[in-house]
Amino acid sequence: MSTRRFLHAVLIGLAFFQLGSDKSSCQVMHNGPSSNPDPFPTPVQSFSDNFSGGLSFWRGAVPDSPGLDITQGNPVPAMQVGSAALRPTGAVTLSTFDFSEGLIIEADIYYETASPPPAAAPDLWVGLSPTAEPTTIPDLAAGQYIDATGTLHLQVNGVDVGATTAPLTGQWHRLSTTIRTDGQVEFRLNGTLIGSGGQVNSAYNGMPMKVGGDGYPERPKIDNVSVRKL
Repeated sequence: MSTRRFLHAVLIGLAFFQLGSDKSSCQVMHNGPSSNPDPFPTPVQSFSDNFSGGLSFWRGAVPDSPGLDITQGNPVPAMQVGSAALRPTGAVTLSTFDFSEGLIIEADIYYETASPPPAAAPDLWVGLSPTAEPTTIPDLAAGQYIDATGTLHLQVNGVDVGATTAPLTGQWHRLSTTIRTDGQVEFRLNGTLIGSGGQVNSAYNGMPMKVGGDGYPERPKIDNVSVRKL
């Protein structure tokens, strides 16, 4: 192949490489380079995922891992929790997060009223994980959990620091949990402050984000996940 033809092929390859979809995939910004491979990743500054790249940036509980819904999202696709096996599913991000300078954890969520009689009533949770491993238990270092009875729990260190009525079913909502620099936690629903309290245990610094839930045949959805410094 001549030099001119080789360069032409390289330029075409670069052009195709730069093409992207309307719904971008995960973006991760690291605090700094890691010189040695480590089984527990270096915390990052920010993370976002709208699942256009699938579930590549998550580690699911075994065997109860969330799935990808390519028919529904905000916009499509979205992560879906719950399973036909009538068991909750859960996952954590591959990235971990340092909240010493403050942290905001957000996600869009969608769930429906269970069909009578439900095989598994919908519930879901989003927040900072208290463990490095994925589980199917709704315990959060800091986050929000909607249970099957329609109560929204505000959690810090795995226990409730407040509760309120869950948002309306059949609509997308934005859950936001802010860990302030002093460790205090604020909870927002669709941008409105709905509660505050507790102080996140420093032992949970450097943990991943956690999501999960239950529901079948109505499987709750999670989309447009974002974690960033305050």
